[in-house]
Amino acid sequence: RFTVDSRAAAHQVATQGFADPDTEISQGTFELRQGNGDVTTITIDESNNSLSGLADAINAVKGSVTANVIKDSSGGSSPYRLLLTSSKTGVENSISLTNNLAASSGNAVRPEVNFDTPVQAATDAKITFGSGGGAISTTSSTNHFEDVVRGVSFDLLNPDVGQEVTLTVGRDTATAVENVQSFVSSFNDTIQFINDQSRFISASAGGGPLLGDRNVQTIKQKLYAAVLDVVPGANQSANRLSSIGITIGNSGTLILDSSKLQNILNGQTEGVTATDVKRLFAIDGTSDNPGVTFVSGSVKTVASSTPIEVKITQPAEQAAVTSENAVASSIVIDGTNNSLTLNISGADATVTLAAGTYTRQGLADLLETTLNSATPLSGRSVSVGLDGSNLTITTASYGSTTNINLISGTALSDLGFTAGQTATGKDVRGSYVVNGTTEATTGRGQILSGNALNENTDGLLTRVTLTTASELTPATAQLTVSRGVGAGLGKLLDSIVSSSTGLAANTNTGYANQLTDLQKSMDRQQAIFDSQQTRLKAQFAALESAISSLQSTGNYVTQQLSSLSTLSK
Repeated sequence: RFTVDSRAAAHQVATQGFADPDTEISQGTFELRQGNGDVTTITIDESNNSLSGLADAINAVKGSVTANVIKDSSGGSSPYRLLLTSSKTGVENSISLTNNLAASSGNAVRPEVNFDTPVQAATDAKITFGSGGGAISTTSSTNHFEDVVRGVSFDLLNPDVGQEVTLTVGRDTATAVENVQSFVSSFNDTIQFINDQSRFISASAGGGPLLGDRNVQTIKQKLYAAVLDVVPGANQSANRLSSIGITIGNSGTLILDSSKLQNILNGQTEGVTATDVKRLFAIDGTSDNPGVTFVSGSVKTVASSTPIEVKITQPAEQAAVTSENAVASSIVIDGTNNSLTLNISGADATVTLAAGTYTRQGLADLLETTLNSATPLSGRSVSVGLDGSNLTITTASYGSTTNINLISGTALSDLGFTAGQTATGKDVRGSYVVNGTTEATTGRGQILSGNALNENTDGLLTRVTLTTASELTPATAQLTVSRGVGAGLGKLLDSIVSSSTGLAANTNTGYANQLTDLQKSMDRQQAIFDSQQTRLKAQFAALESAISSLQSTGNYVTQQLSSLSTLSK
């Protein structure tokens, strides 16, 4: 149960009013920026120096800020205003600009954007669990919250600010069954496609284009093996698909007993849980050290026949800065000592402490509440506690990208801090050892990731929550990684369709080679035909010449005989 304190909104600001969208504006440049993003520079010249021209120029660059000319019904004789809107919600995505347009002169008016009174302030979504001093608040730059409750994500669709919301978390077993049925159907469709392409039809009609191809049959066998084999590391009562209701029929297709699967997911089957079903399909891991837990793996992460040793040489650390001086047992905060400017993990903020008289603990609570409610520090939660008589500010996040920098402020001295005090967190460091071979890792906060090209642990992510020296003795964990049917199929398919070494590539190469050989044979045969054609043409030409000569000779003989006949008379 939590209370909705605010919903995320996109920053919107507007210019003063203009009489007409085509009102002439001054020329120059107009630089826009969303949050810490890239600066977009708009050039206004004689080709676009109007209010609508400025809007069109901003939209033409397709940046993170959009512009529209709107009509304000309360604007009197100058109702048209340029409205700028950030494409993303949240304080971190606020609009900033540098207006380098020339000053108003003659008919040309310089647009001025009013940031002091925004059309819509940039806000983060904020929810609070509980109330009073022990309340827990969390924020998001969007209306989407993820892992506030571990493994659960939700959206604030349209609740009223101040509304109390009850969040009920339960298993969506119906969708799970549908997804498994979809898997079964997809597998059957794949097998049917292979059968259609490789089946024998008849002596006269022949068969499919892949009839007799050994690689195709190998692919089919590997697919069946992937779904029928035992999954190593899974619950022995649920280590193959048949144990959850997926069997193979007489025609070679998979069949799902949805009732059996539904009962397992609902906890009605002794010795088998929904977690076992998950492990049967997905890549998963179990650790013998609660301070080292499996997060995820990639298609390149190899299931371990023996446990992977996770060696930790440095735990992740938060950024923590402790005041150099002790805080008085009772302190009065008023207008002379109530401001503090600091930077937390890249975000600057100046906060004002509420006036009052405070004990050390009361001052710590005040500072924590003030910092966590500061809009510029959204998503950068801190805790403030006491180390004896000194205040300590500690970030909730871990890692080298987390830092605290105390810059200035009238409250610094009474809080015991001095300007320039800084602190930076540390990333976890360690390695994965597989069968005696060490594989390199990269730490980011508490997440240890197996490096790309690792033989066994490429893409393996573990979360290391060990923090103290005592927890680092021994600084190891034994992690067993298993690949379920779905994960195994993913790896198999990756190997099949690999562009260089996959079975599909080999098949394509084989057919390509056959086509090349056929083309060469056809080219050779064509060359023979061409040679024969040339020879026959030559022979035909010679024959025609001979016939022509014979005809000439015949004509000559006929003529001579005719002459002899005349003489004889």
